[in-house]
Amino acid sequence: MSPTAKATVHKVDVREGLTSTVKEEVAIEAPANIYLDKKHVVTLLSSPSMLGELAVGYLFSKGVLDDRGMISEVLVRGTDIYVKLKPGVKVDLEPGQLGRVVTSACGSLVDYLESIAPIETRISTEYSVSAEDVVRMVAEFNSSSKIFRATGGTHSAAIFEEGKMVAFSEDVGRHNAVDKVVGASVLGDVKFKRSVLVTSGRQTGDIVAKAARMGIPFSVSISAPIKSGIELAERTGLTLICFARGRRFNIYTSPERVKLPSGSQTNRI
Repeated sequence: MSPTAKATVHKVDVREGLTSTVKEEVAIEAPANIYLDKKHVVTLLSSPSMLGELAVGYLFSKGVLDDRGMISEVLVRGTDIYVKLKPGVKVDLEPGQLGRVVTSACGSLVDYLESIAPIETRISTEYSVSAEDVVRMVAEFNSSSKIFRATGGTHSAAIFEEGKMVAFSEDVGRHNAVDKVVGASVLGDVKFKRSVLVTSGRQTGDIVAKAARMGIPFSVSISAPIKSGIELAERTGLTLICFARGRRFNIYTSPERVKLPSGSQTNRI
């Protein structure tokens, strides 16, 4: 299924006194039903693409699974995704973890509270990037966001391993976009400890939690941070970078991982 569709748009320009009727691309959302060994875990309203990666990323970013070796296979049948575990692997899911429906807006309150609950992960890695690396990765990320440019209705996410983009996705939901690249990276055996997550959405606590739980030391966004995101980044030792636009960005936590240009001056206000 295509992630976009054509819609008839009646354009009105009050200043110029003009009207026109055109066909434009709009983003599509559809229910993605995720099953773990035939148990319905969640239905996510998402863009109908990369559904296998979405399922794997969701299960890992929620802490339901924590090892690629637990998975036997991932089957996608329409908008139903079945993640099958290897024989002997058991995952205990409580009743509250089953049968959820999460919209593409900002997820559910239960999901949010679980995400910002104490996370045992403490990111300790010597991996660092330069300021120029950040600028380059964000530029490549922006140029890859083709559905957003066509519709204005999607979020994007990417994971760069050792500076190379290894996963990219676009989705109507910012959480889904992150889950898709996490899932693709899990299936691709990406080294998360030497990776950077780049996203288009606000950096709330639940988004930062997805990166921290996977051990990703950098979360970079072209958008703004939220206090919950900054607090969780501080608690887990993650480097949080926001407002990454053009050749500028703001570092909110663990700035020592970013190598600044030689001769940079520090002005304290």
